[in-house]
Order: sequence, then C-alpha cells, then structure tokens
Amino acid sequence: MKYSNIKAIIFDFWGVFAKLDPPMNRALEDGGIDLDEFNQKYYNLVIAHDLGEINEKEFLEKTSEIFGVDLRFEKHRHLFKEDAINHNLIKIVKNLKNKYKIGLLTNNSEAYCKEFLFKPGLDKLFDEYVLSYQVGKRKPDPEIYLMIARKLGMKPQEILYIDDQENRIDPAAELGMETLIYEGEKTNKVLEELL
Repeated sequence: MKYSNIKAIIFDFWGVFAKLDPPMNRALEDGGIDLDEFNQKYYNLVIAHDLGEINEKEFLEKTSEIFGVDLRFEKHRHLFKEDAINHNLIKIVKNLKNKYKIGLLTNNSEAYCKEFLFKPGLDKLFDEYVLSYQVGKRKPDPEIYLMIARKLGMKPQEILYIDDQENRIDPAAELGMETLIYEGEKTNKVLEELL
C-alpha cells in the first residue's frame, strides 16, 4: 500500500481546510485589480502579514495605499464564515486521528487564525501545529517543515504532507516527506483509503 510507512499527516490550511476569500479580494476585483498579477510590494505585505510583522488593520491600510482602493478594516476584515470550511475533510481527519498523528503547517496571520482556526475550534483537530506568525518563518522555508516534524516527534520519512500549492509541496519532498497535492474530493478519497 502507498504511504505504508506514514505515522503522521501534516496539512496546510488555506485551500485545504478553508477557502481563502477575504472581502478585500472582492473589493480589489471590483476595482479592476487582478491579484494573480500582484506586484512585489503587495507580495512583501502578504509575507509581513504572515510573519506577524504587521496586523490585519495595517495590512489593509498598506494594501489600500498600493492599489489606491479604500479597504477599511471595519468593512474588509476577514471574518469567519461557515460555508468557507471544508466539512468533508474535517470528518475524514477526525477518523484519521485514530491511526495517525495530525499536524497543521500554515502561512497564516494572527487575525486569520483567531477567526478561522481557534474561533470555530478547528485547532482541536491537530495534535500539533506551526503557524507562521508565531514562529517568524513561512513556507517554503525548509526549517518550518522541520519545526512541525519535531513537534510531532517524527522523522520526515514518516510524514505525509498535504498542500494545495506545488511550490510548498516541493520543500517537504526534498526533506524526505511523502507529499500529496490537495485536490478536493479526489484527495479526500485517497485519505479515506488510509483508514
């Protein structure tokens, strides 16, 4: 069986457990701004936000300055929405916990974690987690993958790492982890087979 040596499964958060769709994105799209073609200044802001160097209010203010769009914190902060959550995956992970240690490794800001991870209690799904804003590192830095492996008490070769972005899968594979791109129901079926 594939993944027969696996003792732990580590997941990414956005694009896996939750859909990342902040109100800011819709406001920028309405203003004709395509975030798929965002500039380096904006990308640097995303990194600073993920690393906890700026809070959500500062992130929105600085994004407003870059794109010339009014992104007021009160209107555009990213608040929890039930329909953003991947309930099918959550059910599977609850069952996987009987057989594997479960970890979370995410590039995430403090505000987003409060809203989408801690407020709905999703943090309880995981035996251990590493959040970029808490550790001052973010994927694809190889060190952050090793941090979660150490917290779980596992060697990289005993871990299956799941992410929806290829450029964040590659460092895990280079460290010796098994990897899997998250593709919704297709990946859910692979995970059910691990049961």
